[in-house]
Order: sequence, then C-alpha cells, then structure tokens
Amino acid sequence: MKGFFLFLVFALATGCITPRHTVEVGDYLLLENGKQILGQEKGLTCFFFENDQKKMPFREFLVIKYGLGYTEDISYNVDIEGTRFKVFLYTDDELVKYYDLTQFMVSNIETEPNRIGSSTNFLGMSVIDKNNQDCLADNSLYQKIVINYLRELKYQYYNY
Repeated sequence: MKGFFLFLVFALATGCITPRHTVEVGDYLLLENGKQILGQEKGLTCFFFENDQKKMPFREFLVIKYGLGYTEDISYNVDIEGTRFKVFLYTDDELVKYYDLTQFMVSNIETEPNRIGSSTNFLGMSVIDKNNQDCLADNSLYQKIVINYLRELKYQYYNY
C-alpha cells in the first residue's frame, strides 16, 4: 500500500508540471521591443546571440576593437557601406529588463574553471541610423547590411 501511495504522489506531482518551451538561439535571433530610444514609441530590435564564456568579455572585446573607454553603457559609431550607424550593447540588466531569458536555451554551458569572460549566457545589440530609426526592424532598408555587420562582429569575437 505504501508503494502504491508513493507512486500516486509521484504521478500527480509530475503530471501537474507543464514542460517549458525553450527556444534555441542558433546563430542569432532578432527580438523586438528592446532598448528605448528618444523619439521612438516602440523599443529597438535586438540582435540576440549566445555568449562564448571561454572568451574575454564581449564588452572588453568592443573596447579594444573600437578604442572605447571603459563605461557601463557601451555604444559606438560605425560606418557600414558609407552610412554611419550607432551600435548599442545591452548590459546584463537591460537584457533581463526587456526579455525573459528563461525562454532561451543555452547550448554551450561552461563549468566555472573554464569561464574566462563574463558568466552571462546571452548578449544583445541594437543599431540605429542618424535619424534614430531602428536598423534591425523588419521594415528597415538597412536590416540586411546591419545583420551582416553584427554577424561578422560576432564571428570576430568568437575567433579573437
């Protein structure tokens, strides 16, 4: 009788738990309603990708690559195909503020001794043009070239 009771309790407990659907990030995802920018009603689209914890922190990579100062908020200007853009790196707190990170699957989990960089699992970036328009939005004429730039930047970081 005790065995049956334990089986019944176990069956009820596990039967009431609904499995969570998680999304594998893959190369990258474009997530809407991110960072707020002056003059825009809707939040910016975020280029969202998985962090490589075996590498130096991505923030440090950007500081070295673009000669930026060490600040909490990283943003910089870059020219892509003759057009100037402003790139924003999300802080860990901003990613948590704008997105539910529990819905994304981490594919490369590192143990503590193997972590060189930050322990954050994901990174995010947004890009605007000189008119503060979201360059990663579906209706942006710049979306393709900006995605190519961000993918190349991500690959440079992974191979740094």
